[in-house]
Amino acid sequence: MNIEVQLCGLLFDILIIFFLLRHEGVGLYSERIFKLCIAVYTSCVTFDILSIIGIEYTDVIPEVVTLILCKTYLATLILSSFFGFAYTYSDVRHLRENDFFRKGTFIIAIVGIFFVYLLRVEYFHEGRKVYSFGPSVKVTYLFCLVFILSALICTFIYGKQMNMHRRKAIRSWMIIEIVAAIMQFFVPELLLVGFGSSVGLFILYSQLENPEVFLDRTSGCFSKETFKMYVGQEYADLKSFSSIIVCNSDNWKMDDENERSILVEMSEFLNSFGGSKLFRLNGNDFVLVYNKKEQEMNEIESAVNLDVIRQRFEKTWGGRYFLPAKFLYIPDCRIANSIDEYNMIYLRYRDSFNIDEITKTLDESAGQSIRDFNEISVEIRDALKEDRIEVYYQPIYSVEKGCFVSAEALARMRGRDGKMIMPGRFIPVAEETGLIEQIGEVVFTKTCQFMKERNLAGLGIEYIEVNLSVFQCENPMLSETYKEIMSIAGVSPECINLEITESSALKQRNVFLENMNKLIAAGCNFSLDDFGTGESNLNYIVDMPVKIVKFDRTMVQSYFDNARAQFVMLATINMIKELGLKIVAEGVETKEQVEEIKRLGIDYIQGFYFSKPISGNDFIKFIEKDLKNNT
Repeated sequence: MNIEVQLCGLLFDILIIFFLLRHEGVGLYSERIFKLCIAVYTSCVTFDILSIIGIEYTDVIPEVVTLILCKTYLATLILSSFFGFAYTYSDVRHLRENDFFRKGTFIIAIVGIFFVYLLRVEYFHEGRKVYSFGPSVKVTYLFCLVFILSALICTFIYGKQMNMHRRKAIRSWMIIEIVAAIMQFFVPELLLVGFGSSVGLFILYSQLENPEVFLDRTSGCFSKETFKMYVGQEYADLKSFSSIIVCNSDNWKMDDENERSILVEMSEFLNSFGGSKLFRLNGNDFVLVYNKKEQEMNEIESAVNLDVIRQRFEKTWGGRYFLPAKFLYIPDCRIANSIDEYNMIYLRYRDSFNIDEITKTLDESAGQSIRDFNEISVEIRDALKEDRIEVYYQPIYSVEKGCFVSAEALARMRGRDGKMIMPGRFIPVAEETGLIEQIGEVVFTKTCQFMKERNLAGLGIEYIEVNLSVFQCENPMLSETYKEIMSIAGVSPECINLEITESSALKQRNVFLENMNKLIAAGCNFSLDDFGTGESNLNYIVDMPVKIVKFDRTMVQSYFDNARAQFVMLATINMIKELGLKIVAEGVETKEQVEEIKRLGIDYIQGFYFSKPISGNDFIKFIEKDLKNNT
């Protein structure tokens, strides 16, 4: 009998089934479709072999049985092509979720099978040559070709929505099927179709559907990439699920071998809870995903228990390592709308624990904060593109000269509706996304243009203060960029005072200092902003080449409310004066405060008593009015 090739194909299919059964499945949609594919393709090869046996032994097996076997083989061929197409579009969400499309393609397959059984099939047998032919076979080729070509076209039309490796593997699979079908069509006795399908499936299995592809090689649980696919699918299907994220330290002080051993031990413990799936996230973090309601309804004995997990992490690992962890508990993961939002929640709250806080339970407010964050991020990007970043100026009063000699340039953002968005909403988001660097450059450019166009020097304005963010300070090109902006605008660097803020976020201190020194050499001066609120205040004054120190509003107001704060501020004033630096008091709001600040010998005053931050035009009017009143 001419069944050697089919037996090889059947062996491929059996091996795939064997390896699939050895591992726990993830539960991905594509994984379920692949299992259906392998079941149908195995049936196809089996009926191919049985039909050959029926044709070979027509003297023993009734003809009607042989015809049924031949037609069933042809029917499973159409089903195989249909499931191959279904597997192809499993990555394309809008096709996968379109009931009309899915049912429509299945009905087409059923119609093809109907005609297979309706039409005549004949067979030929001479020596080792065995094959079937007739209208039923032609219909099979037609419907198979439709599904195979549809799968190929799908990989080109929706290629960007598909897993890159799946796209390539499917194309290889479909090309193998087409080549096998063409060869068998012109040389019927070759019987390559079933074998070609099995080879294509084996390629898919080895590259995409091998369960070990989904595993983290170190810990043995599912990988971070698998987590993204699985949870992304859960969100796409609008399913409710819970999760516990185990936040381990990224700096375990041990060798690699012990670290791997402990990760395996943790993985085995966390995997012991029934009805859940365990994934490894960033670094040494793990996440348990489970359906809380389902576990409660089914009363699973080994159900996920946060208290048990916490108690275990209070003990040693590897017999000697005490590795306390923090836990993010999300009772209902629908607080996020997508895997991207879930990841943002995880990354934001992972490092937000208080010192004594072990567990943080996240609710809808966590998800809403992420959505607000994303909304403002989009608003900032659009505002930068559409030139909706504006500069407001808050006047600074010179105690010595008795008039306004400076102003602080402050970023403001106008929304699409024309209303102003306050800095408290967009500045933190801009800092977290890195967009603050672009905003800072826009503000500096517009400030320089404003200074030149409105001849501020003629109004007695000696310099303008402009804030620098940490992101800008760490950019090696900052000094060159700002010098070029000043040169283009025709503004003297002596008219610019750049404000820096104490920040523990500063990582590249050398780059920061190099930028400062280059800008100082060009003629710019620097102020230390928000003094009294940051870290290592005195170190900043000593280490940074600043000329002015700005007392934060909180520090200034504390002076008027707290006796101890008075002593601290007086001592600080004396120290700064001894260093030969100037002082600006921010947040001054009453006449009494102004008089007291003057008495203390502070050089400059800034606050709502004089003016809130105002637009460029209003600032000019304010200065002109003040000059008129003083003459």
